[in-house]
Amino acid sequence: MQEVRNYVHKAVEAFSRKDSDAFCSLIMLEEGDPSLQQLQNALYNMTDESIRSTVQKEAKTDSRQLKELISNYLVFAIASCLNKSTMIDVYEHLSTCYGSFLSLYTPPDAQWLTPLLMNLSYSLVDWAIIADLESPNAKELRISDAASKHLSRAINIVINDKVSTELVESKKMALYYLANLMFRVYFKLKSTRLMPTLINNIAKASVDLSQYPMSQQVTHQFYLGRYHLYQLDLRRAERELSFAFRNRPSLTNDEDSDRIIYNNGRLMLLYLTACRLCLGLFPSEQLLHEYDLHSYFAPLITAMKSGNLNLLHQTLSAPIFVTWFVKKEIYFLLKEKLDGYIRGYIHSKKKVLVLSKANPFPTAYSVEVIEEVLS
Repeated sequence: MQEVRNYVHKAVEAFSRKDSDAFCSLIMLEEGDPSLQQLQNALYNMTDESIRSTVQKEAKTDSRQLKELISNYLVFAIASCLNKSTMIDVYEHLSTCYGSFLSLYTPPDAQWLTPLLMNLSYSLVDWAIIADLESPNAKELRISDAASKHLSRAINIVINDKVSTELVESKKMALYYLANLMFRVYFKLKSTRLMPTLINNIAKASVDLSQYPMSQQVTHQFYLGRYHLYQLDLRRAERELSFAFRNRPSLTNDEDSDRIIYNNGRLMLLYLTACRLCLGLFPSEQLLHEYDLHSYFAPLITAMKSGNLNLLHQTLSAPIFVTWFVKKEIYFLLKEKLDGYIRGYIHSKKKVLVLSKANPFPTAYSVEVIEEVLS
């Protein structure tokens, strides 16, 4: 019990000093954090009511929102380590904690809490996706949808920050981080129709993406590229996906980090390759081999380069390829765009040139020359 009292005192003190690092370190969200485990041990025999009562008694502050945040966080902390708690239960506790945090974050002088906003938002989305996995047969991802509404409220707070002209001192420093989380949820929900509203709201904030960390730029351009690919805006999608792939992080010597970096790079190359094939551009075989994509795209590339219409149709109708392309959500794109790629072929036996009925000779002005090479 004394350890819980000490925790409350430290949280109130850090908040009163506006000590961002100290306050963030007390709202621990990493499951394996030793300090979190120590706190969970101290909370183990306490009920929700006793936790809230302790906070009310020990928190020497007039801020009701701060007391609510501390109480809700402690309830979440103990719930997240109990075997009887479902993932949905844990998410609901974190959701309540997130809501009480946003009440603290709304005032104009609360920009010092921006790092905690980003940490809580990331955990909220992670727990939402995990919670939805508990109901794999559900028609809707109810928890992820609820998380997107929390994030939408947070983004509105960030966009409307008028306090500082310096980005690093503004709540807007969290804009693209939150937007990327929103994009992640929208793709998970298959609700890309909501993305134009978010994109327009970001534009209203009048902040340049280039001012943000490269990791956020890469993630943002990747999601924009995927969105515009589905909208069949291929030129724009190609530019955005190319930026993301070119600026992907380099591998490190950490096995876990390298696995994430590799998988992200593979995902970028997958969509970029699909986009470029629709534009008549071909990636290097070395890259496709490096990211284990060669076996999926090589038959398409061979068919397109040789004008082999039969091989193209066979590839796009073979179950093994259809299943994989559908899973990666690029099948209908490839089917629609590549079916008309080969305008004709030479029939060697009959010594005739067979041409497409639909625009076999496109006019020169309709063909755009692209010089960029994927490296």
